[in-house]
Amino acid sequence: MTDYTNIFKQELQSAGIPVTNEELQALWQKHLDQGEFTVSNTSTFSPFFRLQKSIMVEPAEQLIQSLITQVMPNSFVMLAGGEWLKQHGESRKTPKLPAVKAQGIIQFTRADTDTQLALSAGTIVESLPINGQVYRVFTLYDQTFAVGQSTHNVHVQAEQTGQNYNLAAGYYVRVISDIENLTATNNADWLTTAGQNIETDDNYRLRIRDAFSSLGSYHVDAVYRSIISAFTGISVDNIVFEKNAPRGPGSANAYVFLNVGEISPALLNQINNHIAAGNHGSGDDLQVFAINTQPQNIVANYQQHPNTQNRSADIEQFIRAAFRQNAAYNNVTKCKPNELFSFSQLATELHTQFSELKTIRFDNADINCELWLPTVNSVALTNE
Repeated sequence: MTDYTNIFKQELQSAGIPVTNEELQALWQKHLDQGEFTVSNTSTFSPFFRLQKSIMVEPAEQLIQSLITQVMPNSFVMLAGGEWLKQHGESRKTPKLPAVKAQGIIQFTRADTDTQLALSAGTIVESLPINGQVYRVFTLYDQTFAVGQSTHNVHVQAEQTGQNYNLAAGYYVRVISDIENLTATNNADWLTTAGQNIETDDNYRLRIRDAFSSLGSYHVDAVYRSIISAFTGISVDNIVFEKNAPRGPGSANAYVFLNVGEISPALLNQINNHIAAGNHGSGDDLQVFAINTQPQNIVANYQQHPNTQNRSADIEQFIRAAFRQNAAYNNVTKCKPNELFSFSQLATELHTQFSELKTIRFDNADINCELWLPTVNSVALTNE
């Protein structure tokens, strides 16, 4: 890794600017000598000498260090962070993406269809606990089941902002209501607006770079990556291009995916409509799709240390997190297209997360992902 601190220090030294305490003291002494100001007692125990040193040298040293470690690095998009990076982006008309609450459609089902049933706005649907956290969404509008109607699709919004609420199908299942025999679930395409955390500096830096990429071999990729990653929930790293002219010369496909959950048709339509409305190069034919998936049946045998709490449910959720179904664990390596997914690495991460785990063995071979993502069809865990 490049040590930019030393580079900036060398630049200042080349310009004749002192950067160390010794250099600053030498410069101060030079000015004293030129002014014919003689200090007889230069002992480190001299109050007068220590005072002069504190007044002249130490503040100058602090200013130089601030210049090297703060001002100079933050003058470059590649090294800037926080408010400095935000100023770079806004000066280039690329604002930082805010946190967003997930919105989508939950399917409610009732058993008794003989009468009308009113479902009020604010009805809560929860997930089961995932790593100790329960995720909740609220219905946005009053809804009514007609006589004979057993299911109703209802718009909901997450309790808080963030990608953690973009849970995969089947996670939101617990209705908090006095209505008997009322159930709910979120289907695979339930998201209409993906939840989003405040944009990280790393992702923001890449978007600024892509928006103003210089002309070259990757110019088209950078421009389209910038356009697509501005949509809610899609980070720069979650866009993969296919450029083998799928619809003839000038055509290409972009495949997108979320850090958590699945891309919905509603989000894809927003992106494609935006590009088709003139936000493309002359003659370009780019279409955006959800990345293809291949379902996997995960089978594992495990043992826990004696007299420890059963962790079967937590182990399953950790495995599902690796396949982007939830974001409840930070130290899990997620599957990616065009990369090898290692079950031995997953086993190591499980041991790190759960001290109760003595051993775990997966029946699955490593997954050599190409232009697709593996997903979970089933998880079968056997406690030996």
